[in-house]
Amino acid sequence: MQKFIISLGLIFLGLVIGQSIKKLVDNKLISESIPIEKYFISLRIIALLVLNPITSIGAFWILKIEDMRLIAIPFLGLSALVLGGAVGYLAAMIMKLDKKQRGSLFLSASFTNLGSFGGLICFIFFGEVSYAYVSMYKIFEQLYYYIIGYPIAKAHGTSKSNKNNLFKIILDPYILVALLSIVIGLILNTNGITRPEIYSNINNFLIPTSSLLLVASVGFKMRLTVVKDYIKESLVVSAIKFLIIPVVITYIAYLIGIGEISDGLPLKVVLVLSAMPPAFNSLVPPQIYKLDEDLANSSWLFNTGALIIVLPILYFIQSIF
Repeated sequence: MQKFIISLGLIFLGLVIGQSIKKLVDNKLISESIPIEKYFISLRIIALLVLNPITSIGAFWILKIEDMRLIAIPFLGLSALVLGGAVGYLAAMIMKLDKKQRGSLFLSASFTNLGSFGGLICFIFFGEVSYAYVSMYKIFEQLYYYIIGYPIAKAHGTSKSNKNNLFKIILDPYILVALLSIVIGLILNTNGITRPEIYSNINNFLIPTSSLLLVASVGFKMRLTVVKDYIKESLVVSAIKFLIIPVVITYIAYLIGIGEISDGLPLKVVLVLSAMPPAFNSLVPPQIYKLDEDLANSSWLFNTGALIIVLPILYFIQSIF
């Protein structure tokens, strides 16, 4: 119960901080000359390009890769994104949503908050070592977003934005830094270099701090007024995110034998990460490609709030593995 309260409390705190600053800006209680949004962008960059790589290096440095079945974890993460998108698009067709709404529902059902929410929850539930499995699960995340997610979103919108190419995607700094941190951690791991004991204390501070910065950034962009108009669509995304994907992906992981490794820790991480709400990134393509932004915003807010119900259920299920 304490771990559940801490994880939910940090997420709630980040959202409240971001939303409170947004209210101050909207009510002009913060001078317009102060570039608050740019500050949040800078904090997000620091979290993704500085803090997260440090924690990933430390996590992979002590990860014991003694079972080749762990190689399946990145592909399970990719499969969850693909499954969510496919089921979401099918649901949008059945609901007879228009083209722009189909694009937004696809993004909400597919793009998943694996970092600021998933990583934080795994860290609090299972400790630092779980963060290595989180990084493994996320390996294909950004590649999927830019190679598959964004082009599908563009096909359903009206913007004439420049098309991404594979070379540009691979050279994206967020992808490069994430992969580089994993490689460095594995090199240190396989060369038998002992990780300094202080690194554990560093990660215990950096992981929640990074997540808090990212969640606060999300909170600053929230729009609360449109949720009531998209309850049906948001409930559909809930069914996909919190039921269909975790059941299918966790069952596949179980069949592979992931639950037999490290006292079931990798399987527990897969369960938690496969049951996370839509990513903040799901709100970006609708803005770029002129999709239904209100649907995307509503789904994000509704399903992020649903964590209040989902988290205790996840904690109970993982405790019986």
